[in-house]
Amino acid sequence: MDLVTLGMFIIDEIHYQPPKQPDFDVMGGAGLYTALGARLLRPPPSSSKVGWVVHQGHDFPSHIKEIINSWDTSCKFIETPDRPTTRAWNRYEQDGYRSFKYVNKKVRVDEDCLTAEQLMSRTYHLICSAERCINLVQGIKAKRKQMAEANDTDDHTKQALIDKPIYIWEPLPALCKPSEFGGFLEAVKFVNVVSPNLEEFCSLLGINLDLAQPCGWTSLRQSCKEIVESRSEDTETVLVVRLGEKGCYVAQPDRYLRLPAYHEQVAASRVVDPTGGGNTFLGGFGIGLLQSAGSSRAARFEEAALYGTVAASFAIEQVGVPILDRAPSRGELWNGETVERRLEEYRLRVKKKDDCAEE
Repeated sequence: MDLVTLGMFIIDEIHYQPPKQPDFDVMGGAGLYTALGARLLRPPPSSSKVGWVVHQGHDFPSHIKEIINSWDTSCKFIETPDRPTTRAWNRYEQDGYRSFKYVNKKVRVDEDCLTAEQLMSRTYHLICSAERCINLVQGIKAKRKQMAEANDTDDHTKQALIDKPIYIWEPLPALCKPSEFGGFLEAVKFVNVVSPNLEEFCSLLGINLDLAQPCGWTSLRQSCKEIVESRSEDTETVLVVRLGEKGCYVAQPDRYLRLPAYHEQVAASRVVDPTGGGNTFLGGFGIGLLQSAGSSRAARFEEAALYGTVAASFAIEQVGVPILDRAPSRGELWNGETVERRLEEYRLRVKKKDDCAEE
């Protein structure tokens, strides 16, 4: 297994400003979009190396299950016939802000929900509080240790369980505030990648950053530097700040990199709904880390950011998930394009126009 997300699956109801009509039964949730990001970059037969969990309530729409099954991932459906699927209500305000609330009790995913194969994953994506992040990492480690020590575990499986996986942590947005900063720094010691978006990052530190001004980028770098250099000696955590339409900022102790969003220069008008773009970015980012495993540490994270950026570009071109088609001569098409072509085009554009700004 290449990547497993412990994010939730949610069915969304989305309301807009009049006269636009609402959308119902929209696939959503961090688990869905992170799995999508990884799946975009793992066509069959490797698609089975993407793992996630869906709690399937008694009201689960059949057309949604058909879409999930069409992706050929290792999705574990947990049937909950005594309750509805986790659902949420959303509304776009006039200023573009998206209001959100759960309409029923949510069901979270933890290590006990994972299959034996998912517990052998090379990468895990977590979206949660700092305390829960530490508990999940420790829980996964304990489960893997227990499996490795079982008498019927073969040597190959045992080695896979002993190898340390990559942990990618998305801090819970509601808990990104100065009072939680101490817990944030503690959780950073347990993961390899931590990735808030810009709003969450500023809220966590209690600062304001205007990236329209040169001094904003200087302040961003300094704030990132304080975090990545505060890590303990036995951790190598990288900070990735997701910047929405401005791309992403990858901070390592001795290297700082800014990449533009894919649609920033190509066709910003193709952006329909940014929901899930950040989660999809991290799913693609995780696969990018594995794809560049033979490169230097700095190059690995830069390549991962390229993968994440391209993955996110597909997620935001519609409400919900992109359309998957299969063409005999071209392979998989997502929204009518191949992921490989878009990745190649973006890589060349960044290199040619020097959009990749090292600082």
